[in-house]
This record gives sequence, C-alpha cells and structure tokens, in this order.
Amino acid sequence: MEKRYDAYTERAAAHSEGGLARLIIRAAARVLEEALEPDVAIVGAGPAGLTAAWLLAERGFRVTILERGLGVGGGMRGGSTLLPAGLLAEGLGAELARRAGVRLERASEDLYIVDPTELSVKLAFKAIEAGARVIPGVYVEDVIFDPGEKPRIRGVVALLSPIVEAGWHVDPIYVEAKAVVDATGHDADVLRIVERRFPGLLRVPGMSALNVWEGERLVVEKTGRVLPGLYAAGMSVAELYNLPRMGPIFTGMLVSGAKAADAIEADLRGGTP
Repeated sequence: MEKRYDAYTERAAAHSEGGLARLIIRAAARVLEEALEPDVAIVGAGPAGLTAAWLLAERGFRVTILERGLGVGGGMRGGSTLLPAGLLAEGLGAELARRAGVRLERASEDLYIVDPTELSVKLAFKAIEAGARVIPGVYVEDVIFDPGEKPRIRGVVALLSPIVEAGWHVDPIYVEAKAVVDATGHDADVLRIVERRFPGLLRVPGMSALNVWEGERLVVEKTGRVLPGLYAAGMSVAELYNLPRMGPIFTGMLVSGAKAADAIEADLRGGTP
C-alpha cells in the first residue's frame, strides 16, 4: 500500500489566506461567546483548577477556565525541581488520577510516582472532554461584584496577558459567573484583588513555612467558599489562611479541586448566593 504524505488537498488549498483567518475568527467568536457567561469561572489551569473544572463540567455546569499562560498544569508541570517526577498519596487524589487515565507507579505502601506532564495534560483533557472551556493567555485584573455587607462576587475582569505585559491601557473584557474560583496557586490573584478592593473584608497573609503533611491536610480542610460567589482551591487556600507550604506531593491539589467542586455544586443547586 502506497504511503501518502499529503499536507493538504486541492480543495483545502482553494481557501485564500484571508479565508483561513475568517474561519478562525468565526470559530473563536462562537467559543468566546459561550465562555463569557459560564456558571463557574475558574482562574488558573493548575491541578486544583483543572480538577474542579472537570468534575463540575461532568455534572452539567458550564465552566470556563481562564489561564494567564499558554499551557496547563500550573506549578505541577515542573515536577520536583524540574525533575520529571512527582508524588501522589493513596486516596482520592490517586483515584482521580486513575480515572483520568494517568499511569501510577508504586513508590511505597502509600505513595505513587506520577509523570507531572502526563497528569497535567490528562486532567486538562478530562475537563475539556466534559465540556469545560480553557481560555489561555488571559490575565484577571479585577472582579465584578454586587454591593452589600459582604459583596457577592459575580465575575471577573480580564485582559489578554500580552497586553498586561506590554503595559498598555485598554478596555478589558468581562466574564460573568455564578461562582468564581481562585485556583491561581501561590499568586492568589483573585483573593489579593478582593483584599485591595475591599479593605478589611479579608486578608491574604501568604503561606507559612514548609510542613508537607500538615499542608496537604489543611489545604483540603480549608478549601471552600470565601465570600458569596467566591471560592478558593489549591495553593490559593494556603496563601489565604497562612497554611504550611507544601512539597512535591500533588494529592492535596487534586482533592482541594474536588472539594471546591462539591461546595460549588451544593451552593448552586441549593440556591446559596
């Protein structure tokens, strides 16, 4: 059988370069129109954000992930000091990884070795397969709120990341949502925006010194609703509550994302503002 290496067909080649651009712009407009009014806007495509997005989308919620970089996985991508290995503890985190099709190698009775890149892309695939939208290259610079004694957060204000890096002053875009999740990791971007915009409403002191197992436990324990409409997951939780710094174990991140998804589902289905 003769092998074929066609780069294109004559029919495809009939499209002009401008025609190709129009196809892309039309498709992008459809995606963005859907993405700008989700049920849940998740800021950050790290392990907690991807896990929350996957589980929420799987349950029928419209989910948009806004990621300021071009890739997915957040800090997990670098493994441990850029070494191509990370750890998952036995339990829900390992179960979620298995459900995502990630290969786990037994390292000890309670720990598995995992490829950080594989875990990143497979969590992203599960989120996208379930219906979540990942919009890369978007930087969240503000929040949308309804006033009150405790303001209800009902969306975010965003700019394309290159615009922010260039220092240009242009009008942003707005993403309205019933729930907003800060899953930006150590940056805790959304929480720090709220801290600046509403002095005295909440304080983000940053994380404490390293204690791997306390960090794993407490980041999950403290995951949940911060303000009406605003949730924290992953390392943003540690930054908010001054929890111990965590190590090369990704379990807490995945489980935190799962707990955030449960909290959001309970609030939205139960009508909690």
